[in-house]
Amino acid sequence: MVDVKDLSTYFYTEDGEVPAVDGVDFHINRGETLGVVGESGCGKSVTSLSVMRLIPQPPGKILDGASITFEGEELLTKPESQMRKIRGNDISMIFQEPMTSLNPVYTVGDQIMEAISLHQGLSDRESRNKAIDMLRLVGIPAPEQRVDEYPHQLSGGMRQRVMIGMALSCNPKLLIADEPTTALDVTIQAQILELMKELKDELGMAIMLITHDLGVIAEMAERVVVMYAGKIVEEATAMEIFRDPQHPYTEGLINSIPRLDQPTGERLHVIEGVVPNPLNMPVGCYFHPRCPYAMDICRSEQPELVTKDGHKVACWLHDKDRAGVA
Repeated sequence: MVDVKDLSTYFYTEDGEVPAVDGVDFHINRGETLGVVGESGCGKSVTSLSVMRLIPQPPGKILDGASITFEGEELLTKPESQMRKIRGNDISMIFQEPMTSLNPVYTVGDQIMEAISLHQGLSDRESRNKAIDMLRLVGIPAPEQRVDEYPHQLSGGMRQRVMIGMALSCNPKLLIADEPTTALDVTIQAQILELMKELKDELGMAIMLITHDLGVIAEMAERVVVMYAGKIVEEATAMEIFRDPQHPYTEGLINSIPRLDQPTGERLHVIEGVVPNPLNMPVGCYFHPRCPYAMDICRSEQPELVTKDGHKVACWLHDKDRAGVA
């Protein structure tokens, strides 16, 4: 359904050029959930905004040579008027912060109705009824009352449900969910994830799920892309990622998950250091300053994403022939 090739999104600031996304390739199949995982600052959200063509220009720019196709149609060359017909209709997005994404001066019903009337051409009464149906669908109690309430009158979990209802109001073929359960308590998290799974099965849509939470990935995704410093460092099925992580960064993320069987008093595993400053990227593999397995070649040459038995990884440890030659 979606095919992204050589996507590079840079931001041009007073301090210099920031390669937020740098040469990313991935695809999303019809009806599947693709998980995109990584620490804050790895380029996950910028990748999703690039797919929606919502990068602010300036300072942002999708570099020439990139391609984003949706059902065979190139999105990067479409005029803005056509993209507006696609956004919210064929491709919808749940943004990261529901309190800042919802307009505080409009009722939640008005905000859902706007998308419905714009894309489906329904009357005000029909749009209102559809908005109430969407609130009911996402599990908000007393939807006939809530439809006339403002975002500040709702809890964080309810606001997130409103965002999901708004995103699903036009039955999209692709739902991009950017950290849909951040800042919600675990009970509400579980309800939101269960709701997304039910709606995915019911509507047959694909989901691009962006998160730093590997527990959410294990629960939701069929296939996983791991990003680090604007690049994809590993891609495989969710089962393969958890069973046999190939990249040291993926291994570090998985080892950082607290375990119930961990001995009392034992310190949690951490990945040393921080994501590099995009204005001053290290030479060679971007992860080598934090990697426990770093070799000389890692400090001088950047590994390519290579495929072995369907498992993609960008690491010199798994490209020993080339590493030996170098």
